[in-house]
Amino acid sequence: MPEGNMKEVVEGYRSTALDKIKEFTKVQFLHWTQEEFPCCFRKMLTLEQYRDPEMAKLYQNYLSGGPLAYIENVFQGLTEHKEEAKQLALDFYGPIFLLYSIYDGTEDKERIIELVEQHVDRFSEQFMNTKEGIADAK
Repeated sequence: MPEGNMKEVVEGYRSTALDKIKEFTKVQFLHWTQEEFPCCFRKMLTLEQYRDPEMAKLYQNYLSGGPLAYIENVFQGLTEHKEEAKQLALDFYGPIFLLYSIYDGTEDKERIIELVEQHVDRFSEQFMNTKEGIADAK
């Protein structure tokens, strides 16, 4: 996946195949749900955010506001429309964030991973349609 400053990251996403973005999203999801330390860390932050302001900051940085801001910056670079970027970021990350909790409470974990992949596919299709509409409006 793209690395560097935000401009380099956005350029990298422009040239990254959808399959790689889908795979990266899945790997990140599995990192937070199946790898022992990150999974326990995520669950601990979820609980402790309400008791300790430092834990609340970590929760925001790692699981909610931080990822959302990153994705918003990527979309802002891809669409060149700041007002669209926030909504696109919410549309993309919201379901993934929700699926962390659903994953924790279900026995059919593979189904949730499939839902993550399906979400990325559907979002990508919608994003391409949105991006074309934005380009047509120029």
